[in-house]
Amino acid sequence: MQTIDCSPSFQGTPMHFALQHLILIRHAHALTAAVGQADFDRELSTQGINEAHATGQWLQQQAWQVDIALTSPAQRTRQTLDGLQAGGWSLPVAHFEPRLYEATLGMLLAAIEDALQAKPDARSLAVIAHNPGLEYLLVHLTDTRTLRWQGMPTAAAAILRLNENMPLLAPGSAAITGFRVP
Repeated sequence: MQTIDCSPSFQGTPMHFALQHLILIRHAHALTAAVGQADFDRELSTQGINEAHATGQWLQQQAWQVDIALTSPAQRTRQTLDGLQAGGWSLPVAHFEPRLYEATLGMLLAAIEDALQAKPDARSLAVIAHNPGLEYLLVHLTDTRTLRWQGMPTAAAAILRLNENMPLLAPGSAAITGFRVP
C-alpha cells in the first residue's frame, strides 16, 4: 500500500489522474451518544435528516455528479448519504472507507489517492466524513485559513476545482467554487 507524506513539506503526488473536482461533505447533525453507545453508532437527529436532505437538493440543483463516493462507515455518515440521495442527489455506489472515521489529514489524502488509483479516469470524487479532518483537508487543498471562521458545520458541502497545473492533492492545489451551509 502506498502512503502519502503529509508533513508540511508534502507537495502532492506526482501521479496523473483525470480528477478535476472534489466535493467534501461533513455528516449532518447527530444525536448525542446514549449512555454506553459508541460514537461510531450515533444517529442523525431530526435536524440532521433535514440538513442532509437540503444539501442533497442543493447538490442536485447544482448538477454535481461524481464518479466516486467515499463515505465513512459511521452510522451518521451512512444516514447523511441516505439523506443526500433522498434530496435528489445521484451518487454512484458508495465505498465505505474505514480510514475516513476519525481521519487525520494524511488518512484522508491516502484514501482519496487509493480510490483514484482504483479508478484513474474519475473526474469527480465526493468525500462524506467528519471534522476536524475535513476542515484540515479543505485548508490544505485551498491553502486558505478563511474558512476557519466558519469551518465545516454539519451537512456543509464544499466544491473544489483542482488546478491541473499543480501536483494532485498538493497544498493550495484547489479553489473553492461552491460552498453550502444548511
